[in-house]
Amino acid sequence: MADLNTVTEDSSAETRNTEKFSLKTRFNLPRTSILVANAENNLSSRARRQLSRTSSFRGGYNRRFIRYENTYRMGPDDDHEVDLIRIRRIATDVIEKAIANYKYDGNQAKQFSVALAERVRNEIKQLPFPRYKIVTQVSIGQKKGQDLRITSRCLWDLRWDRHITITKETLDAYVTVTIFYIYTE
Repeated sequence: MADLNTVTEDSSAETRNTEKFSLKTRFNLPRTSILVANAENNLSSRARRQLSRTSSFRGGYNRRFIRYENTYRMGPDDDHEVDLIRIRRIATDVIEKAIANYKYDGNQAKQFSVALAERVRNEIKQLPFPRYKIVTQVSIGQKKGQDLRITSRCLWDLRWDRHITITKETLDAYVTVTIFYIYTE
């Protein structure tokens, strides 16, 4: 008897599963079949697809995107090379202003380092060095007589990519800011 009960329960579960799937209507067309309503609709849809590949429809006007070709520039122009002395001076001023009255607090150190990195990066972005990506890394710690070395390793082009490391100290904290300038082709 126990076997019959389990068989009937399985069959009712199977009918429930088939009911779920039978509610949706599915269209199964072979891959080689083509639906053709009329020739005019096919031409207009083809023209619409070709138009949408090269332009977009905005505000009722049919405007085409302007596509720029690659410049294939492998290095910066002579007047747009990175001036490390100028960058160091600007970054040092921003860091000194930020840590003038800074007292180390472990709970607020993360927020302070993120804000300082943003402030330094925004000031450096004002400089006229196009095609460079700027990465700033800020490390803040409490001074307790320990020794600390911060290192980095990068894979880059030695002719154009640069970095600067600036370290400042207050009475109870140290701040190390590393700025990477990476030329993008």
